[in-house]
Amino acid sequence: MRVCGVVLALASTLAGSGCTTVVAGSAAPGPRVVGLDPDVVADECLLTTAEAGELVDLAVEPPQQSSVDRGDGSRGAACVVTSDAEPVALVNVYAVRSGTPGDYVRATGAAARRELPGVGAGATVIGTAAGPALQLAGGRYLVTILVSGSVPTDEEWHAAAEAALTRLPA
Repeated sequence: MRVCGVVLALASTLAGSGCTTVVAGSAAPGPRVVGLDPDVVADECLLTTAEAGELVDLAVEPPQQSSVDRGDGSRGAACVVTSDAEPVALVNVYAVRSGTPGDYVRATGAAARRELPGVGAGATVIGTAAGPALQLAGGRYLVTILVSGSVPTDEEWHAAAEAALTRLPA
């Protein structure tokens, strides 16, 4: 499965990267974000089908690790959640080049951001053009979860964050 655009529209806010193929209704490709390394784990599907469905309030297909064509010609990966063949959520795992994942989450200066206390080494919810996105700091990695088409409650974000942390490699 190749997925771009809607799930990578947060390039300026998160660590998404541009695409050469854009999903209908999605934002245009964007540049890579400085400070993060993508594709650091083989399987970024940190949520089960049920957990992903609860997060987006829809019946979803099982999350699937997918290929992503970047605007710079390189190829990457992401875990994509779909409902009725449309992407509704994206999970990515990144390494932080400098400092810790918690430092990165706390330093993100997005205007439409708010902290989600009590989760991992830090968590924020950021408003993006594609939908709300969670930045979640684990001990070693930064996880991003983008939701398109719905707005999860704090309880839903907490549940997804806790589930993702339990499956994040140490």
